[in-house]
Amino acid sequence: MTRRIILALCLAFLPLVLFAYPSPGAHPRLLLKAGEETEILQAIDRYDVMKDADSVLVSYCDNLLTLPVHPRKMAGFRIAGMNEILQRLFALSYCYRVHGAETYADRAIEEMMNVAAYQDWNPRHYLDVAEITMGMAIGYDWLYDRLSPGQRAAIEEAIRVNAFESSKIDEYAWFYTAFQNWNQVCNAGLVYGAIAMLDVYPSEAPMIVNRCLSSNYLTLREGYSPEGAYAEGYSYWGYGSAFQIMLIAGLEGAFGSDLGLMDNYPSFFRSGRFMQFMNRPTGLCFDYADCGRNASAQHMLLWLAKRTGDMSLMYTEMEKLRRNHFAQVDMQRLIPFFLICGKDVDFSEIPEPGCGAYVAGGLTPVYLYRSGWNSPDDDYLGIKAGVASSNHSHMDVGSFVFDSDGVTWAEDLGMQNYLSLEEKGVDLWNRWQWSDRYDVFRIGPFSHNIITVNGHKPDVYQYINFASTWDEPGRNGAEMDLHMLYWEDLKRYVRSISLEDGTLCIDEDMQAGDADAEVCWSMCTTAEAEIVDGSTIRLSRDGHSRLLKLVSAEGVQPLAATWSNNPPHDYDYPNPGSMRAGFRLTVPAVASAKFRIELQKEK
Repeated sequence: MTRRIILALCLAFLPLVLFAYPSPGAHPRLLLKAGEETEILQAIDRYDVMKDADSVLVSYCDNLLTLPVHPRKMAGFRIAGMNEILQRLFALSYCYRVHGAETYADRAIEEMMNVAAYQDWNPRHYLDVAEITMGMAIGYDWLYDRLSPGQRAAIEEAIRVNAFESSKIDEYAWFYTAFQNWNQVCNAGLVYGAIAMLDVYPSEAPMIVNRCLSSNYLTLREGYSPEGAYAEGYSYWGYGSAFQIMLIAGLEGAFGSDLGLMDNYPSFFRSGRFMQFMNRPTGLCFDYADCGRNASAQHMLLWLAKRTGDMSLMYTEMEKLRRNHFAQVDMQRLIPFFLICGKDVDFSEIPEPGCGAYVAGGLTPVYLYRSGWNSPDDDYLGIKAGVASSNHSHMDVGSFVFDSDGVTWAEDLGMQNYLSLEEKGVDLWNRWQWSDRYDVFRIGPFSHNIITVNGHKPDVYQYINFASTWDEPGRNGAEMDLHMLYWEDLKRYVRSISLEDGTLCIDEDMQAGDADAEVCWSMCTTAEAEIVDGSTIRLSRDGHSRLLKLVSAEGVQPLAATWSNNPPHDYDYPNPGSMRAGFRLTVPAVASAKFRIELQKEK
């Protein structure tokens, strides 16, 4: 059965939603109704964070006026800088509506006419279509009265052909059956186009909304654990969930409700807590999967904070926004939404979150612990389970990160830019066991804080959840039965990772298979490493030192070792300032071994 037939069958069996849509009213109908600009201006006068966001947009748009319109150039299989089209149109339209300068409207119209004339919006990479459609819809809706009849017609036709018609083609429409961020982003972009065009295309536009309501639940059901953890990690929460929020806000603004979309998925509204605990005291995030290392500000959390009534979700974000004045913000192209959402928020009342642990199951189970929220010296422990073949995952099941005393002791190197790998011919998007993807150093097992056995890669198809977790005074952590990842070499493997009165402790319990098991136990770090003796490695950084120490062993004699993180392939990114420290050991055939490794403060 071909992929096209499978897709057609899947779409046929999606729940059918039929809805008599209420009129969305006159333009502007998306996000910000006429007259609400005054509320934004009042909030800008009242709060520095709103003033900062507005200033960033005005400066950005003033600079745009000196630049050419956005060209259609390809970077690999994507339109180069395609998300800047949405950024330009959203920012210019905002600055015109809030500040009234005609030059912003004129430039936004010039950009829209330029994009409308593109040969296509690159439907083979449908995220391009989605983001462009959202930008064009906002520009059309917000500048409707400034557009001539001819300009409106050109934009309407461009959205119909490039978005509505392309979404009917099976080759491109696979996102309707996706369980990840493509579903969220593509549906959101198309729905914005549909809302803007509801009275222009009264038969086609409602069908776009129907298909969203009949398919978006797939990601809502599978992409978030019951506790709210996002399967694709910190960065992709910032992408997929941001567009999910835009989708909900767009529906509510136009129709007065989300049309029942979120009725059965309270886990989405819990995802703010997940993102809160993904922030580490050192300014990094728990960067598993295809994720950058720095915890960029997630301004879209403001909508979740308002919706749930829990403004503590903005506690870490407000500090980041105050510190960098919106210079390091995820989803820069959606900053106008922060001002729209924040126009009626009291930013003087942001309570501190509670400390302790956040534990979640789902496709990517995580255990996240913070000892506090106000000092870079606070302790942080992050543990990840899951399955390596899930979308954007790395071969890191059973891995951990650890911060203390302002130092990142156990590190994850994070993602490598996709284009840098695709240009070298790496098959990055195939997730079978022997895919090129898992040969990439930052993605495969050898850079992560796990064991490898006999040089083999862990099984990418085996799903691991926590066997147990602890959140009690003096002990926080989790235990995992990992033997199915290493079935080729081990008959038993249980790993326990815990923080015990400030000491990181890793207990390993394993049994070899029918042959000797050559085990490499490694921890990636940006500290300097010095082997003291066969059982001890001193790690030093920023005036602090810790001992990575083998404190007990039964059945084996591990020896301390260090490894370079120099890239093994010409396509790998360099990893300056990092290395791996750990132990080598051999478990004889069918024999058992237990050992405990601690990262102790040096006295």
